[in-house]
Amino acid sequence: MKKIFGYARVSSKDQNLDRQLDALKKYVPNSQDIFYDKQSGKDFNRPKYQQLRLMLREGDELYLTELDRLGRNKNEIKSELEYFKQKQITVHFLDIPTTMTDFSTFGFMQKSIMDMINSILIEVLSTQAENERLLMKKRQREGIAAAKARGKHLGRPKAKYPVEWKIIYDKWKAKEITAVAAFTYLKLTKSTFYNLVKKYEHNL
Repeated sequence: MKKIFGYARVSSKDQNLDRQLDALKKYVPNSQDIFYDKQSGKDFNRPKYQQLRLMLREGDELYLTELDRLGRNKNEIKSELEYFKQKQITVHFLDIPTTMTDFSTFGFMQKSIMDMINSILIEVLSTQAENERLLMKKRQREGIAAAKARGKHLGRPKAKYPVEWKIIYDKWKAKEITAVAAFTYLKLTKSTFYNLVKKYEHNL
């Protein structure tokens, strides 16, 4: 008996999946059969996607809202779709109407024409998805380069020494107070406290 699955993806943990999930629920009877990842589409090494891939069987159907939710690497997208075709797993993209069509009543010529149209659309859209990813990476590199040129510090902000650092540090070194008491008083985390100690002692 065939099953219907859904897959959704966003590129980062702070992005919202609600739009995709709401759209997929119209086609996937059981919401527990909708898998999702919050991870880049540069490849298919995504935990939930790989779990879904193992569950799909011949005759099953898979729904996604857009082609680029499957991935953003043109060659890997085409390879993955060929894998599903060989396994007789039907993939539907809500943004590609021809993939939503039931071919079961079509004759051979009609099916051949629809397959050709789907192939052309997938070629165009997978190229677009990959180009968008490459453009985004290019802009990120340019942004980092521009920030560095302006002398901006990238990454985590450097920890600053608290106002009473030297007094508390001296008491700690003299074993008058414990490290826990020291970083608690200074309102620092344990790792920040020891990082500051290392930096401070290096500069002595």
